[in-house]
Amino acid sequence: MTDVFASMKGEPFWWDAAPRQDDTPPALPTEVDALVVGSGFSGLGAARVLARAGRSVLVCEAGVVGYGASTRNGGMLGPSFHKLGTQGLKAHYGEKRTDEILNESIGIVDFMRRLIEEEDIDCDYHRTGRFRGASRPSHYDAMARETERQIAATGLQAEMIPRARVREEIGTDRFYGGVRYEIDGGLHPAKYHDGLVRVVRDAGAMVAGGAAVTRIEPDGAGFRVTTSRGEVRAGQVAVCTNGYTGKVTPWFRRRVLPIRSSIIATEPLAPDVMDQLMPTRRMYGDSRRIMAYYRPSPDGSRILFGGRGSSKDSALLNGRKLRASMVDVFPELEKTCITHSWSGLVAYAFDHVPHLGQHDGLWFAMGYCGSGVGRATFFGTKLGSKMLGDEEAGRSAFDDLPLATKPLYTGNPWFMSPIIQWHRVLDRFGI
Repeated sequence: MTDVFASMKGEPFWWDAAPRQDDTPPALPTEVDALVVGSGFSGLGAARVLARAGRSVLVCEAGVVGYGASTRNGGMLGPSFHKLGTQGLKAHYGEKRTDEILNESIGIVDFMRRLIEEEDIDCDYHRTGRFRGASRPSHYDAMARETERQIAATGLQAEMIPRARVREEIGTDRFYGGVRYEIDGGLHPAKYHDGLVRVVRDAGAMVAGGAAVTRIEPDGAGFRVTTSRGEVRAGQVAVCTNGYTGKVTPWFRRRVLPIRSSIIATEPLAPDVMDQLMPTRRMYGDSRRIMAYYRPSPDGSRILFGGRGSSKDSALLNGRKLRASMVDVFPELEKTCITHSWSGLVAYAFDHVPHLGQHDGLWFAMGYCGSGVGRATFFGTKLGSKMLGDEEAGRSAFDDLPLATKPLYTGNPWFMSPIIQWHRVLDRFGI
């Protein structure tokens, strides 16, 4: 029997076209107007705004720049509607705030399109649409009700696809219909990240890898930041670490749940196979509690399949779990080799919404709940405007939402593994 994992790489498929580079500047400045912790989309989004306004900016990254979730995700871009749904949002925040949140979420897609165009970032962005399959008949009915509410609130371009038409969208009999969203799309996240780094550096900011922040202390009107490469005095500090938030900032660490998300890539498939399995070349997902997400590679030759693998950082273990899920959707891929398997950490907030603002003088943006491709850059940009004191440009529908924690939670989500396993059982039995 062929070992489908025999030649597998334990690193992102995206790095083949955009490898990580250790291009760290030789020395850090001793003083800056603003220091950003984290070189992901959030941090770069904030740095771009600050540097363009003439501020001296240092972005500190613990490891290689772009080594984290920003180059490890699926590259899927959409409105990222709230996990609670429209009714859940209204119950928490009222109808007016709910409409604002939904409309701002849709606006993120156009924000990203304009940024990519205006900054001339070559990242294989295409507005493909997205199909979300209903894993149970009851899920289809719930999708239809929620889609109707979203259309009424925002004018969202979406269409329910009954089971008889599913194969127009995706080559599987696994779904009982679904919903098609028109404005979603996909990009190459590593190329996009590299483009953002270029933009930020061209604006005058320093992006430094190998500069782990080990301590942040108030110092007069600003902060003294200790890094593995020396101390820096900063007028402002932004914490943009999301799923990689550590013990240096314990208040933030207690308020996000780091969850491992994994992806596999298939070997190149014959064009007729891709035409059969992904005829529309959209982005895809499903309605299970433990949701899977998948898409064609930017060149349309492979399938990238993601979801919750294992809590462990094991390429082989995660690869096996995701391959089993992929074959469940596409039995035709039973003998297909897996060329890449990788994972990264996303961050959920306890209320399932992103957050930005200021705490004890530290600015922050985090908690994208697995939808950080668009959200992170957008909220990082908002954060940069807030740091400049530009209230209008920095205003967001997500302002003033409390970033809460739970009693006894210290930042180690030990309880997530049994919860995920329980949800897998519920999915298996259709409960």
